[in-house]
Amino acid sequence: MANDTDAYCVPGATNFNKAYSRLHGYIALVICIVGSATNSINIAVLSRREMSSSTNSILTGLAVADLLVMLEYIPYALHMNIKIGPQVNKNTYAWTVFVYFHSIFSQTFHTISIWLAVTLAVWRYVAIAFPQRNRTWCNRKNTITAIVSAYVICPFLCLPIYFAMTIVPSEVTSKNNSEFAEDLALPQNRTVYLLEMSKNVELVTAIMWIYSVILKLVPSIALSILSTCLISKLTTTERRRQNLLKRSTVGPNEPEKQCLADDSNTRRSSRTDRTTRMLLAVLGLFLSTEVPQGLLGLASAVAPDFFKNCYSMFGDLMDMLALFTSSVNFVLYCSMSRQFRCTFARLARRMLYAAEEPAKFAAKLEPTTQAKLGNETCDYVLGHEEKK
Repeated sequence: MANDTDAYCVPGATNFNKAYSRLHGYIALVICIVGSATNSINIAVLSRREMSSSTNSILTGLAVADLLVMLEYIPYALHMNIKIGPQVNKNTYAWTVFVYFHSIFSQTFHTISIWLAVTLAVWRYVAIAFPQRNRTWCNRKNTITAIVSAYVICPFLCLPIYFAMTIVPSEVTSKNNSEFAEDLALPQNRTVYLLEMSKNVELVTAIMWIYSVILKLVPSIALSILSTCLISKLTTTERRRQNLLKRSTVGPNEPEKQCLADDSNTRRSSRTDRTTRMLLAVLGLFLSTEVPQGLLGLASAVAPDFFKNCYSMFGDLMDMLALFTSSVNFVLYCSMSRQFRCTFARLARRMLYAAEEPAKFAAKLEPTTQAKLGNETCDYVLGHEEKK
């Protein structure tokens, strides 16, 4: 096995896999818990009425997909990588079915995230390249249609993955019992279940082509092209702004009204550029994880033994990078969008106010009055806040 790995992969891949696999569960668990919280905040903030826009609707759909991936990955990491109390037998039929489900579920919703990122790039390019047609092409109806299409079509694109794996029963004997040493003490002649790649080499090769090209490389190429176009538009816009600033220098005979209009256009353009840069950062994170996976998947399609001897050595690492990419969007939004920061701050204050004020209000009431009012306290507080 080591010789095959060295022949198909970089030197030291097996040692790296053994070392990192001990840490992966804990790293992934932390990322998933933090990422679940941040994506929940993203959904809460981006779905606010004052944040309503086509771009934010797509970002909300993206956050939902990322949240589902992380919530599902938590039990997988606990089961496969972390030992809590008595060791859990990984090879029961039920747990093997769960791992089977995990492989399909996580890939499906990650694919949804990728194509929503492509949709986001298209919408943003239309907004800055064809602003006069933006409201027509990227209206709310078309945006909802694009989001729903991603959630409906991507599961069908990922359906071939279902046929790539199979659950295989195996008898535990004195010869292979060492393979399951991490499980509970397994009695002799007990049946365990393993999730293995299909023995049909042609089928697995075809699925690898679909995985690497359609699910990874095609959206990556689309993101690369759209990102390049967005950067080109940003450069052109920045050059135009600099020329505008030179022409808007106040002169003795220049109307003050025109100067104010130019300043307003400059500020509006600056906000548009900040939004575009934020979205470019999101797209860049997707590319940093999707391109390596696509290339490794393509190598597995060309050389079937590559998947077992090399791709699998870096499977946990690629999972961690994908989870990390899905968890840091909150940081990008806060650092690059003033509107997001302000809306998040207002939402946080409202939640704190709603949590603290009922207790203060109830403490001032007579016990009989408290019983009489009951659940009306929260309604009063929220109504009082809205009036303020």
